Amino acid sequence: MPASQAVPLGACVPPNTQHAVSVSLPTWEDNVDYEKGAQRVLSRMVSGYPRFFIAKPIQALAAHLCERLALPGEAAMLFPSQACAERCAAFIYDQAPKQQSLHSAGTGAPPAYEIPRAGQVRIVQYVVEAASKEAAALGGASDAHEGGVAVHCVLFPEALFPLAKQYWQHTGNGVSARMADYCLRIERANETCSQAPGGDCCSGYRRGSPHHRATAAAAVPAPETLAGADLEASAYIEERFGRNLDGKCAVEMKQALRRRIAGALGPSGPTHDAAGARSGEPPSADDVYLMATGASAVFYAHQAVLGVRAGKSVCFGFPYTDTLKILEKFGPGAYFLGHGEGRDYEELERLLAEHAQSPEGPIAAIFTECPSNPMLKTADLARLRALADRYGAAVVVDETIGSFANIDVLPWADVVVSSLTKVFSGDSNVMGGSLVLNPAGALYAPLRAALATVYEDLLWREDAIFLERNSRDFARRVVAIGRNALAVAELLQASAKVASVQYPKFTTPANYARLMRDPSGGAGYGGLLSVFFVGGERAAQAFYDHLQCCKGPSLGTNFTLASPYTILAHYYELDWAAQFGVTADLVRISIGLEPAGELLAMMQLALEAVPEC
Repeated sequence: MPASQAVPLGACVPPNTQHAVSVSLPTWEDNVDYEKGAQRVLSRMVSGYPRFFIAKPIQALAAHLCERLALPGEAAMLFPSQACAERCAAFIYDQAPKQQSLHSAGTGAPPAYEIPRAGQVRIVQYVVEAASKEAAALGGASDAHEGGVAVHCVLFPEALFPLAKQYWQHTGNGVSARMADYCLRIERANETCSQAPGGDCCSGYRRGSPHHRATAAAAVPAPETLAGADLEASAYIEERFGRNLDGKCAVEMKQALRRRIAGALGPSGPTHDAAGARSGEPPSADDVYLMATGASAVFYAHQAVLGVRAGKSVCFGFPYTDTLKILEKFGPGAYFLGHGEGRDYEELERLLAEHAQSPEGPIAAIFTECPSNPMLKTADLARLRALADRYGAAVVVDETIGSFANIDVLPWADVVVSSLTKVFSGDSNVMGGSLVLNPAGALYAPLRAALATVYEDLLWREDAIFLERNSRDFARRVVAIGRNALAVAELLQASAKVASVQYPKFTTPANYARLMRDPSGGAGYGGLLSVFFVGGERAAQAFYDHLQCCKGPSLGTNFTLASPYTILAHYYELDWAAQFGVTADLVRISIGLEPAGELLAMMQLALEAVPEC
């Protein structure tokens, strides 16, 4: 097995990568034990998917700020803006009684959460600022922020940490690991300078609550990242050899990203004249909103929709887990049509018609993924568009799995969201997301006005720079990955040990074909597929354990990455997920850029390990 594939349990994926997005869970049992909270797994994790695993630099910064700001028995969650912090506090107050009630009603057990009293959840703003040019240089911050970087700390009783973590996970709007690294370096440099003869330290907090304290004696923890000479060498390589740009270029790089995304979403031919499509001017860079994560894009799309029409939404098709949580927990709630085909269209029409006459008000929006994760189903967007138009609802499409290099969903959507963490970046070392408004959509003006009241650019400058660098060749990579994935899907589909392969070429193919860009230009079916085996979970485990590739959460990576998706995403609701075909024996594989022959040989070896039925 190549060294890059033999990644030990708990190590970064990709290996030796600063701010890696994934973590190695190489066996089926490792994934189960991770979900159970087994220490043999948790104690070895140096990273994890950033919305589920709070990165070590963020943990260190939170501990440092708790030393200065927290009361005894308090914990903290860190955000890059006051508005995010306020939403987190409101979420805790709103969800604590709701989840307590559900927990007690369902099990008869003690309440899951104590209900916080007024004032128990509070916000303190702490400003990190280099005390001097020497401190800035020592902290590796030649481009230090003028006026400092504000970190907004939500402080709450420790027992409420799971609720704050839910908000962090669902919205994707917490501070990024690179931002935490920056803050820790500056804090540590300030401390070093203040201890020098004649030194002074001007870093500190700005009060956002009457409760605060500072503990000057507490040492600033070293960020778990490159430091000192290694930091200088890394910056030299990144900046001097063209791999990356200086942080001062972040504004320009964000504009470059917006232009790149707008260009990729431009028209692709005859699909724009199909029934229900919105023909007109393609999006401009001003129609593209950059987000800190893909989940953040879904969250802000939902907020914008609620700003236009404050009704329930419909989630059409089985989505990535946090999409449904966002729709259910923020606002008036949502209907879930988890099959995303067949009778779900009739049920959608019934709900739209019923709500048009209901005191609750009309349905606000239809959310769907094209294709869906992990079942790779593609909705009939023309049919959804026609129904939405009839009842005045918005259509929000998440095209992350398909990628706007392969499919063109904008003509049928009011809003297109995407996780830029995935194939757009490919390097699996940075988080990001995008939201694009359709300028030809009937709801363009009201949605744009609603976004103006809620949207904040929370993409940390270094993250933007890495996204811009990584995405320069994304269109070429999408073509190569698509070809590899098609070959793998066809190999697995032909095996007698495989019950089915969920892949856009095989799964609701007619719907996908209507959205597909010109195949002669390289457009394909994407890089993701899900596999079910004739032998059920026993066969799936054998295949997974013998698969000689990186294994862990995430997708859209430049290297092949597999996971037992249902185990990771729905371990505590397996029966619920199984109702929609998302069973525990599902193995999801994100195909990478390896040579096709190597990939096919890898899959064949894993298939040979599956016992005969």
